Amino acid sequence: MSKKTNFIFLKFLVICFSVYFAVSLNPLRAFGKKGPHTHTSITQEAFGEFMEKADWDLRLDCMELIVQGNLRADSAYMNNDAYHCDNNNILGCADRFRTLKDDAYRETNYITGLMKLGMALHIAQDFYSHSNWAENYPLVGILAPIEHPWVFLSLKEIQTGYYNLLPIVDHTEEAGHCFDAEEGLNGHYTFATHACLNKDAADSHRSLNLVLPGVPISYHDWAASLAKEHTVQILLEQFKDKNPHLLTCLTPKVLSFSCGGAAYNFLRQD
Repeated sequence: MSKKTNFIFLKFLVICFSVYFAVSLNPLRAFGKKGPHTHTSITQEAFGEFMEKADWDLRLDCMELIVQGNLRADSAYMNNDAYHCDNNNILGCADRFRTLKDDAYRETNYITGLMKLGMALHIAQDFYSHSNWAENYPLVGILAPIEHPWVFLSLKEIQTGYYNLLPIVDHTEEAGHCFDAEEGLNGHYTFATHACLNKDAADSHRSLNLVLPGVPISYHDWAASLAKEHTVQILLEQFKDKNPHLLTCLTPKVLSFSCGGAAYNFLRQD
């Protein structure tokens, strides 16, 4: 090659590396603002179902603290894959999930405790959006054993996508198999990327597919439905385990006229 050609080629490599580095610094995607299902809307819907099943109302300030903790997982820990179940780090995700749930119970400050509960909810919600759990359990309401990571050792078909592209630099062909899968979206795709597996918004690659032919439910809808049900389950567990911070948030429905959830949804509109 001529010196000019070498210079152009080197410049091209520098630009490509710079673009890759900049992309790697971007926040990890989640059930974001594009929606229609977002972390906020999923959590708000879960509040309503929790209050119905627990037969108590939640105070408005407590609901907002939990939501703020949920959103903080993106703002403060955007590049920590354990908070988002990315890069196929399911064991790290499970460990962080259990730790946050335990911390939420033990915290002496109720504000910190409720926010850590919200971060735990974020992890559970992201798992369904960033993994292929929804594909392997189409329209079957089976919740993932996120708090029991050893169970996943026998679930070889379950994975989450790589957000950090370094592991797939030498495996681009394998990574492409995930994008090529138009039918039979269940199973395992080696080195699948976050861009292929995520169901964060209705316009992502995977979200465009229907869970079952002829059924108007997209993978974005189904992942959000599973995320909501798991959120309700976590809240009910915390209630039954007598999380002291959650218990201080409960008000009898007779005093609140059973309108706590409706009032919160009205005051907190995206």
